[in-house]
Amino acid sequence: MINKKLKISIVGTGAIGGYYGILLSQMGHDVNFLLRSDYDYVKSNGLTLQSVVHGNIHLPEINAYNDAFDMPVSDIVLVCLKTCQNKTILPKVLPHITNENTVVVLIQNGLGMEEDLSAEFPFLQIAGATALVGIHKEKNGLIVHEGYGNIDFGNYSVRENTMLEYLASIFNSINIPSSCQGLLQLRWKKLVWNMAFNGLSVVLNSTTAQIITNHFDYCRTIMHEVIKGANANGIELPLSFADELIIFTEKIKDYSPSMKYDFDRSQPLELQYMYQKPIAAAKEAGYEMIKTTNLYNELSEISMTTR
Repeated sequence: MINKKLKISIVGTGAIGGYYGILLSQMGHDVNFLLRSDYDYVKSNGLTLQSVVHGNIHLPEINAYNDAFDMPVSDIVLVCLKTCQNKTILPKVLPHITNENTVVVLIQNGLGMEEDLSAEFPFLQIAGATALVGIHKEKNGLIVHEGYGNIDFGNYSVRENTMLEYLASIFNSINIPSSCQGLLQLRWKKLVWNMAFNGLSVVLNSTTAQIITNHFDYCRTIMHEVIKGANANGIELPLSFADELIIFTEKIKDYSPSMKYDFDRSQPLELQYMYQKPIAAAKEAGYEMIKTTNLYNELSEISMTTR
């Protein structure tokens, strides 16, 4: 079992990247943050986490970079970008911070990102991860954590699982539930929630609570279609999993999902990996997500207004 301080790069220091990066840095790991818009502020003032779980953590000095060329090669790279940024940013960044031993973990939503990245970097060791965390970036350098934090890892092309198991053990040691599971299982389970609540939040202009209260049947139908799509791809999920997720969502604080947040700020919507690829995978396996395809088509039309 690995037992050492890791050199870690965070690509995309938004809410998710900042949250996990701050905690890993607090534990003594050598964490390097790649930033864009708030680089100058963070370089001078550091990063702050306000958390209902971990309390207030302020790191006055961090390893902040605005150019990957200046960053060191890392043991672990945590990619916390929106998936629509992968093709433009990762080819410019990864060659500078990886070698044959680096493990690149995509903490992103959707299906097929690992396959596409591997096609461009065939010798890269790649894994995926899904996060269950209530968090947002309040302003430059300030991340607000409202609950949860769970992160699970799935192997795509990592030669040995020991590094992922070690990473999971690090998070478990600070009471953040973490595990290693099958990658496709993780991806499809997260899609059951994402393909329903993210898309509906945009087309219906609704929060999670409003979707459940006013559009319960529509939401549940989408979730059932995604579960059947997963089943067609060999991922065993019961239809009752949709009800579990709805009950969970009812218990947490009402909020606008990430796609609604992006839409309201005229940012690109994550449609390729969150909708296009899962719908295509289900269809290729013999199941057509009719309602979900209609939702995707609506989102595609709406997304034109954010360009």
